[in-house]
Amino acid sequence: MVEACRQLEQRPADSTRVGDRSLRIMIPRLLPVLYEVRSNRGVGHIGGDVDPSFQDAAAVYQMASWVMAELVRIFHQVSIGEAQETVDTLVERKHPIIWEADGIRRVLDPSLSKADQSLLLLYSVNGWVEESELTKWVEYRNPTQYRDRILVPQHDSRILEYDSKARRVRLTPRGVADVELRLLPNYRP
Repeated sequence: MVEACRQLEQRPADSTRVGDRSLRIMIPRLLPVLYEVRSNRGVGHIGGDVDPSFQDAAAVYQMASWVMAELVRIFHQVSIGEAQETVDTLVERKHPIIWEADGIRRVLDPSLSKADQSLLLLYSVNGWVEESELTKWVEYRNPTQYRDRILVPQHDSRILEYDSKARRVRLTPRGVADVELRLLPNYRP
């Protein structure tokens, strides 16, 4: 596989081909690294004596997500944002701190603030979540207070996007980074 990826780099550049540099250089250089971490550091294997590190798993996830988004962008001729959104809808972020059954989601650490629980729950879902659904998941008794104390302040700080007309919520890229850097490292799988 490494040799096949190197051969792609040797192909002549073609400025008329959409995504030429990505297909010839960037993706072929990334695939061997992705394969190496996935296969030889235990990330792709469940069970056995190898315990994959959270960092390795996160790296594989991000690299694979980027490759997929780049292929969607090139072959469907859409913007980078549209391509990433398409890929994000295909991938569900799973983490042991989130439990889900019969349409109910819970954060398994009740000591976390309702704001942090909200971020983790939104992280586990791709796209928009109805405000009423998120309120149930967090078990906030007063929907108006939840909106005023949690959703609006996090919207104002751009951690999440709150659509007050449609009463729906979604995590922003800043919110995703906050969850991945501040919250998830405390709960390694």
